[in-house]
Amino acid sequence: ELPDPADLETFDAPPAAGIQADDPRVLQTLRALFGHEALRPGQAEVINQVMAGVDTLAVMPTGAGKSLTFQLPAMIQDGVTVVISPLIALMKDQVDGLPPAVQAKTALINSTLSLEEMRNRLDKLRRGELKLIYVAPERLRQHGFLKALRQVKIATFVVDEAHCISMWGHDFRPDYLFIPRALKEIGEPPVLAITATATQATARFIADGLERKLALVRTSVYRPNLFYSVTHCATRDKKVEAMVEFCRKERGSGIVYVSSRRDAEALAGLLRSRGVSAGYYHAGMNPDARRSAQEAF
Repeated sequence: ELPDPADLETFDAPPAAGIQADDPRVLQTLRALFGHEALRPGQAEVINQVMAGVDTLAVMPTGAGKSLTFQLPAMIQDGVTVVISPLIALMKDQVDGLPPAVQAKTALINSTLSLEEMRNRLDKLRRGELKLIYVAPERLRQHGFLKALRQVKIATFVVDEAHCISMWGHDFRPDYLFIPRALKEIGEPPVLAITATATQATARFIADGLERKLALVRTSVYRPNLFYSVTHCATRDKKVEAMVEFCRKERGSGIVYVSSRRDAEALAGLLRSRGVSAGYYHAGMNPDARRSAQEAF
């Protein structure tokens, strides 16, 4: 049974010509480094909070430009911005999309690196050559990594996909529970938590999980170019056939989510056998194969 629309939470987006950035360097950097003439709704509000060092929760839909709200301040602020991101693919996508001048001051720190690569990137961090680092959450359990962070000034500590801290969600990541302890060890820097959607209850849970009082900036999650539909299938075989038919019919690239690594490989093979160009991607692949699959997509 669907909920009564009157019982649903609704939020209005900031006006398109709403709040402007307080610091004049923001607009200068936006144009010079990122090639944009103006900020989108919600971005200026979040950037103002980040530049002021205010602990903030930003709830903005996918495609609203959440990443710019910390990437841009990182280029201006004194120190390095640390971004906790739950998926290697997300990190790589964000870094690959950065302008060259920003990318030159950015590094990934995750399990795909060799020991030598890791050492080189931490040395660059200590020498002040990096302004932005993307980090997998499990690194927060490693004393050596936290020691390296204590040796530098942290401008902002960003928790991307902040809903992952919720123990009730399917995206729950236990490593996110180490964030408050890590924040204490590295000097309690200002926090920016980011997520695409969060109810008021989830927003409170995120704040409690991070042990911070978070100022909330929320834009509308309504996306006129997106829709959601359900196809009912009586059996697994019929579900697979519906998926094959859908993939044959649709143009361009797409993603089929499955619940296991085995299903990912099996369904990719099945789609190829039915004339659909398909590959698979999961955490059990070796780094080169994962990288190739992501680049192909």
